[in-house]
Amino acid sequence: MLCDGHKCIEECAMMQEEEWEVLKPSIYPDVCISNIAGPSGRMIKLEIPVELSPARSVIIVSSASPQSQSHATRPLTALPPFLVALMLPPNYPLCASPCVTSLTCTHGWYSSSDLEMQLAGIGAEFIESRDIMIIKPSPSTLLPLLESYNTHTQDTAFAETSFPCAICLSARKGRDCIRLGCTHIFCHSCLLDFWGSCIRDGDIGRVGCPDPACVKTGHEAGEEDRKRWKWLREKRAFERDPGMVRCPVTSCQTAVPSPEEEDEIGWGRLRTCPRCEYVFCACCRRTWHGPIVECMTKCVTEPFVMEYMGLAKGDGRRVEIERWWGKKKVKRLILERKNREWISRNCTECPGCGVQVEKSVGCNHMTCIKCKQHFCNLCGEKLSALEPYKHFNTIGNKIYSIFKSEFKFNLVLIFFFVRRDTPSY
Repeated sequence: MLCDGHKCIEECAMMQEEEWEVLKPSIYPDVCISNIAGPSGRMIKLEIPVELSPARSVIIVSSASPQSQSHATRPLTALPPFLVALMLPPNYPLCASPCVTSLTCTHGWYSSSDLEMQLAGIGAEFIESRDIMIIKPSPSTLLPLLESYNTHTQDTAFAETSFPCAICLSARKGRDCIRLGCTHIFCHSCLLDFWGSCIRDGDIGRVGCPDPACVKTGHEAGEEDRKRWKWLREKRAFERDPGMVRCPVTSCQTAVPSPEEEDEIGWGRLRTCPRCEYVFCACCRRTWHGPIVECMTKCVTEPFVMEYMGLAKGDGRRVEIERWWGKKKVKRLILERKNREWISRNCTECPGCGVQVEKSVGCNHMTCIKCKQHFCNLCGEKLSALEPYKHFNTIGNKIYSIFKSEFKFNLVLIFFFVRRDTPSY
């Protein structure tokens, strides 16, 4: 089909918007990440999940020494997603096809230099019901990342599913429940009351699953149950503390609480991970640079702040950003951005010291309260302290032309109102 110039481009742009509106909220809300229109086309970013059914193990072989012992994961049901970037030409879908500009994956667990080989090989690799083999230089680093992501995916699905508590018989979301090693599920409050009662009575042997089937067999809480209980308590504390952040080390990501006396401009930004002991700045997530040195927050935080502001309220991606950067910090960065936008619209920068000055009343001759510099509020040019109004009265000056047109307009308004209010005899 031949492209009919500007009319075809407009029709294609409308069809692209309709496609996105159908895909994003209705069909694939978790896959469609961003949609940015540009002069050369529309950039679409997708996050494609990798789900394994049935569960399979991943065998990781070292590329440095293939003869060394391989590492195998426990059976996994999910792998980190693929990140696909598509460029839609301006005349798509009537006259052109989309182009894949990049194909990567989280944690870099699947790597290939040839893009076409990746696109052709991914489907064949995962459709077959066998273990997946990956060749990487550091299997010991990749192994815990894959297992951690699989656990995170299962926990997320569990948190969004409703389960009946076997004690109070009420249906609760998984985020309010705990699943024991025996697979029985109870809500937090019921299990806390039961275990607390057993501990107060000194009957430690009953600290286990309260389901009748497990009580008959004398099943006690194991190490996995205690670990999960501890993890749930930390998760709840993380969600309640808006200043808590995640350790930026990819292989750690432990929740790091905020200090008791938080000071965002000094030592309050200092965080030390309790697990890996990495010392970092809570603002820029980089190695600690001291309380005085300003961190490069704008180049680091601007992308995710823009993404957060563009998402709808309640979007899952918003929750991810809040968990990673800290809800309190995200809100503060958004407020700072809005303040900067308001200042740029309503204030003029002093040419002497750089302070932003807002004019509340009076003329456009401004005097900086900090450095006493005289300047024009309209153009920001420095003015002479002896003759500040010469700038506004010089014929041929841009500001003079503006004032001249405003003066004529004001005369017309005055004449109109005087004529309107003057009684006729």
